[in-house]
Amino acid sequence: MDTLSKSFLAMRTNMRVGRLFWEDDKIEGCGWFHRRSDMVPLHILGNVLRVLFVIVFAPIYLFIPRSIYTAVDNYMRSNWLLEYATTPDSVLSNARGGGKGQYEVTGFQPTWVLQVTIQNGMLQAFHQIPFSDEVAEVGYTALSYPMKSAAVLASEAGFVPGPPPEPGREYTLADRRRIAEYFLRLYCSATRRDGNLDRTEYIWLDEFCLSDLETLSDDDAEDKKVIDKQRSAELGRLADVFRCAVQVVVFCHEPNCDHTTLRCIWGQRLFTIPEILHAETVLRLTRRETMQKHACEGNRWHLNAIYQHTVNAGAVPWQVAIHALVVEAIRRDEAGDFHDHKYLGKALNGLLPRRFYNAASLAAVCCISEDNSVAWLGKPIDPAAGNERLEPVVTAFPVASGSHPPLTIIGGETVGFRPIPLQRDPWGLYNNEEMRGAKILAISMAVILASIGTAILVTGNINSAFLVYYLTTIFYCIFELLIGTMYLVRDGWVFLEDSLWGDKLEAKLGEQDNNLRKLTHWGARQLIPKWEVPGLRPSFTARLVDLRSRVCVETIVVSRPNAMIPLAIHGSGVTCMLLERAEDSKDSHKEPNIVAHKVGMCNVPPYIFAQTVKSGTTYVGLE
Repeated sequence: MDTLSKSFLAMRTNMRVGRLFWEDDKIEGCGWFHRRSDMVPLHILGNVLRVLFVIVFAPIYLFIPRSIYTAVDNYMRSNWLLEYATTPDSVLSNARGGGKGQYEVTGFQPTWVLQVTIQNGMLQAFHQIPFSDEVAEVGYTALSYPMKSAAVLASEAGFVPGPPPEPGREYTLADRRRIAEYFLRLYCSATRRDGNLDRTEYIWLDEFCLSDLETLSDDDAEDKKVIDKQRSAELGRLADVFRCAVQVVVFCHEPNCDHTTLRCIWGQRLFTIPEILHAETVLRLTRRETMQKHACEGNRWHLNAIYQHTVNAGAVPWQVAIHALVVEAIRRDEAGDFHDHKYLGKALNGLLPRRFYNAASLAAVCCISEDNSVAWLGKPIDPAAGNERLEPVVTAFPVASGSHPPLTIIGGETVGFRPIPLQRDPWGLYNNEEMRGAKILAISMAVILASIGTAILVTGNINSAFLVYYLTTIFYCIFELLIGTMYLVRDGWVFLEDSLWGDKLEAKLGEQDNNLRKLTHWGARQLIPKWEVPGLRPSFTARLVDLRSRVCVETIVVSRPNAMIPLAIHGSGVTCMLLERAEDSKDSHKEPNIVAHKVGMCNVPPYIFAQTVKSGTTYVGLE
């Protein structure tokens, strides 16, 4: 009796006869066509025809297995486009001086150094010379400093900038060399070797050693091309230049700064990483462990991992160290307003080992790009306590295709969102535990009436027996249709925009299906990562709801996704990239290599792996 009373209570509360003919807004009904209520006349007609068919052909309809209806309905829906295997070129195929897939070999010494004459502790003269065996035998000093700090020195000494530089630069090449000279003078007056104020040293100072000083300026177009080419080559071997130096001298303009804190302007530069990471001897900065301590205290987990790996102070494997280097370099590039990451590769050159890096780790922590110019690579999020744990579950790497290589994900598994988020369940009588009592009662009544019809048939009254059978099936089918107005198909993930559903999502879902009145929220309690909102691109908030497990996840996207692909075990859950992929079409065979678009990120419970479908190769990028 308790089961039956529970069924009747649910029927009294949730049954809506009107839904048989006019479905609620944003819900896909069970009609034969125009299942959404957008076009009222056709929507009502499709529902009326369905009800009439069920009533007229009730005896036939009732005894057709429900699995056949489901199979036909699924066949008529669109499926994902088959992603074919391809053989794209590697991003390493453009390496200078090598064939496809070969690494570019960098130089291990600088091309030029400065020969500096110091008398009585003051800079007397300097001139550029080619690097030679003599210089290598004596050794050279590399100077590491931020241009802003050198500019402060120059300003205090009365420096006046020359003509305005080209767009995108703060100083001209000539002004940068004048500013660097002020720093060189400070170094000469502040240091001594073996107590001797008179000496000759070999020094590597960027603005005087990145290009040939005989190319005097960048005013001439031809000279500028030569200078840019030389500077590009030298920046590519920067890590080796500082690694081979006898000592590295670190400087910033802040008084009493030991250059170990996260606030130091020198430590915030992109090129600080290659300049200091493998230096043999550092003047002024003598302990990397202090930097590691400040990084740990400031929750800069990537920076902490880099220092641990450098000094072998922790069990940090190469994949983690490479990931930390890449993420920290991108963050510093973003902080320096270099969003196009023009010098990112050169800053990392010489630091990364000649081994494979799984870019799935990087993709799992990147926000949506500001202007969509880099497809999948946005600003990395800050690793926080609880979500700094990261383990890729797929293999990913960029491949050569235009100026912004798409990300290729190998062996991934995807979860598709329902094309129509919410759909009425025509088999609600059989799919809901609370309807068990009503189902048993309906079947029992149908069996009793059928038995009466059989008894009448035995007496020879065929017409009366058929009438009893017919009315029994009609009543049962109508009851089945009415119960179908109470429930939704609770199978799979749906994407629900906040602009359409508002902040009372659970209450509105509960009106459609009593089982969805209470959702389990996956979020702050699980310490999931938070991705930043793009400032330059329009975005909107939404929620992902697993209708089967009733789990709700908040997210921010730039457009509507139709699939998500797990990238890594991240924090307490699984980080997924939200994708907008091409739907299946008649012309799909003409475009076998479809590129998906990244539209957002999310973190979901680990049981997602029980719902995924293997997708082979997935490309994420720009068309």
